[in-house]
Amino acid sequence: MNLLKPNGRVNFVIKNHCIRYTYSTSPDKKQLDDSGEIHLPSHVMEDGKVKDLPEFTATIENFVENKGWKKKALYFTVPDHSVVIRPFDVPSSLKEDEMKGYLYMQLGETLHLPFENPSFDYIIINSGEEIMKLLLFAYPEEQIRTFERVFKQAKLKPKAADISALSIFRLYEQMEEWSAQDHLLVIDWNMDGCVLTVFHQDRPAFINHTRSPLPMNLWKRERGAYVWQGQEGAPLDFTYDQINEIERIMDFYRFSVMNGKAGVSKVLITGDWPEKERVMQWVKEKSIPAVTLDHSAILIENNDQRFDSYIDAVGLSMKP
Repeated sequence: MNLLKPNGRVNFVIKNHCIRYTYSTSPDKKQLDDSGEIHLPSHVMEDGKVKDLPEFTATIENFVENKGWKKKALYFTVPDHSVVIRPFDVPSSLKEDEMKGYLYMQLGETLHLPFENPSFDYIIINSGEEIMKLLLFAYPEEQIRTFERVFKQAKLKPKAADISALSIFRLYEQMEEWSAQDHLLVIDWNMDGCVLTVFHQDRPAFINHTRSPLPMNLWKRERGAYVWQGQEGAPLDFTYDQINEIERIMDFYRFSVMNGKAGVSKVLITGDWPEKERVMQWVKEKSIPAVTLDHSAILIENNDQRFDSYIDAVGLSMKP
């Protein structure tokens, strides 16, 4: 008889329209006990910001209470809408404990962001004698603190924040034969927008985010799927417009980022956008190898959702 309760780990992927979650009590990160989606009404979250704090708080508290997940560790992704990812040069002489202080000093001088009081993280791309090249991740500090306060009020224990694209790539690395020389385009297309991220040499090399122009209050959740209630054909029009944008971004990456020396070599499509099959057909027409992750290696209990909608949540569960 085991009288000890398992520790358990909760993972939240936060979108404007929902929070996708996974839960596990097993040390095997590919074995998940529960997964699903918390629906958020359209007035609760907008552009990655909590607009109705009382309802958002009540939703999380009720959910945690019903699941019996109080005092569980929580890992969550910040919404895509406000994340800024860009290369940035700093002096090579900087020590690790001086880095973030230097970045804050550069705000408004050599570092310009579309918001104040950012929270920073970074990856060192390479370091020369004088210049160190970073890949900088920035997000509004107050938005992260709002999420943390709500989660703590619900008696969860926030441990770390992540970005959806990094979570997706983490799972991809675990499940696919990956060469650092590949140029993988992740098309993470959800109801609230589309994030395009190119990974090269084990890190993001380029990222682009497009908000969906379709009002979230015109989507209705039916039998686990989103059904459009607005003008007929609007989702399909946006799909084709965004496909044109994807093609433009691929050309920009090849000729402006890689100076014509390389381009996208593989594509992975994720998210809950209903028209993803049309995107897959376009990829095939372009003769670009499309990656399909074999979900048989992931054991998810009680999940009747499409696996490609949960790739980010599963990848988040693998974050150390």
